[in-house]
Amino acid sequence: MKRFIPQEIKSFIKKYFWRIYYYNKIFKTAIIKNNTFVKSISNIISTDFNIFTKDGEDGILLYLLKNISASNKTFIDIGSNDCINSNCANLAFHHGWNGCFIDGDIESLNRGKYIYSQYFKKDLGKFSFLHTIVKPDNINELLKSFDMTGEIDLMTMDLDGNDYHIWHSLEVVKPKIVVVEVQIEKGNEDFVPKYSNTFELYEDKNPKGASPLSMAKLAAKKGYKLIAANKGGFNLFFVRNDLVNQLKVLSVFDLMYDLEK
Repeated sequence: MKRFIPQEIKSFIKKYFWRIYYYNKIFKTAIIKNNTFVKSISNIISTDFNIFTKDGEDGILLYLLKNISASNKTFIDIGSNDCINSNCANLAFHHGWNGCFIDGDIESLNRGKYIYSQYFKKDLGKFSFLHTIVKPDNINELLKSFDMTGEIDLMTMDLDGNDYHIWHSLEVVKPKIVVVEVQIEKGNEDFVPKYSNTFELYEDKNPKGASPLSMAKLAAKKGYKLIAANKGGFNLFFVRNDLVNQLKVLSVFDLMYDLEK
């Protein structure tokens, strides 16, 4: 019989026994895996490489960054959870990146901040940890307050349905890469959910978010092209038009076809 471990105990173990819990993600094993993967990156996007991610996001990002190059190694992670289960964690721990983690769950954010403080110590200043509910009418001022303006290398969003509205309102930064969550079940349907003021402390299994088609249309208006998706198709990777170069553009039709095979 599967044992149930209360969330409070899981959080305690992750925070105070983080060296044991995350050893294979942070220390020697992960360093070797990263070095080996970077050396072997070909012209084929890999969704098989995961250190902190589960569906290939770590591998896709390293592939894209090798092709477009990171100028300042800066990220913004909106909906960062504990900053460990994050699309940006591998870049932070193993590739010298800095950035801003934003989440509405203070317990998760503080757990991540504690782990980062223990690992990075005097270099913790490379990261910002902001507890707030991101809204269309505050996103630009929030980023300005953390001096996150102009060109950055990566922005990733996981807001359980409000991602479309936040990106639509975003003006103060121009990420090279945008990773955003969609409701893959809506596929080629033109669908944008209504904005919700309700913050979910824990995710449930109900599909949320804009359809891939609607998100791709928004991306086009913002000046981005769809390049990749994670294994489940619910995280889409967009690259700014001026940086696409030789990267193969992925259509929503091809995305849905590949997932159905």
